[in-house]
Amino acid sequence: MAEESKMGRYSPDRKGLMLKYGSIAATGIIAGGSVISLGACAGKEQWAETSGKAGQINLEAVEKAMEKSKDVSEFEKRVNEIYTGEEMVLIEVKNEGREQLVSGYADLNNNLEIDQDADEKLFTFRRWYEGDEPRYAMRGYGVNSYYYHPYPPGMNLLTTYLLVSALTRPMYTAPVYHTTVVDRRATRDYRTNYRKTPSYRNQIDTNRRFQTRMSSKHGTTYRKASPSANRQRWATRTGVNLSKATKVSKSGTSRGFTGSRAGGRSSWTSRAARGFRAGIAGGGIGPLDRSKF
Repeated sequence: MAEESKMGRYSPDRKGLMLKYGSIAATGIIAGGSVISLGACAGKEQWAETSGKAGQINLEAVEKAMEKSKDVSEFEKRVNEIYTGEEMVLIEVKNEGREQLVSGYADLNNNLEIDQDADEKLFTFRRWYEGDEPRYAMRGYGVNSYYYHPYPPGMNLLTTYLLVSALTRPMYTAPVYHTTVVDRRATRDYRTNYRKTPSYRNQIDTNRRFQTRMSSKHGTTYRKASPSANRQRWATRTGVNLSKATKVSKSGTSRGFTGSRAGGRSSWTSRAARGFRAGIAGGGIGPLDRSKF
């Protein structure tokens, strides 16, 4: 009787064990999910930073932004949402006779002014005429030089807000126009806050998918596109390993979490979860053998 009482006193409570270890496993999964979520976020931001250092920009997104923007300031703001480098992208509209050039420059010397000898041209959208027919094309430079998108003959983009405003508003009648330094300071402040939002992380995902498609589409031309001389001088001055940055950013991968944690749940939590599920399926739970986790 005493032995039976003793056994009853120390026998494990199956329900209690299930709740206990179920809680541990669930907590592990939640914790693992948090780590993975943070790791994925860190991986995105690391890729974005590397991509920016190389001077990459999603030119498909830039073209869409130009079609929707009502003026140069709005376009410049949107381009700086797309671009992931630390420097600002400055927009210039240059009218030369019947030809119009809309260009974006990375402000490598950080003075919020376009300096041809110091800053890096990332892209130019060109409108010109062949006879009476307008023609359009977007071209990239530096690591974006693989990108050239000529629009089909007969396509008329004069309904594009930015082009219409550039042709009709008095402020654009000068041969060269760009936004003011005051506007650019406001855009820089806006971008700082924008990069803390989910919208920026979504943009990074869009940029990575763009780079993956461009790598597949352009192959060797994409891989051989190299940073401009101005970008190389900037890298030397700032201590950036440009060769590594270009290679990593073009791979479309990040140097964040690797191994089992990068692919999903951590090995510990997934094994703990399997063990917990097996215990439930078998009608109970055995001793917790940590050597298997």
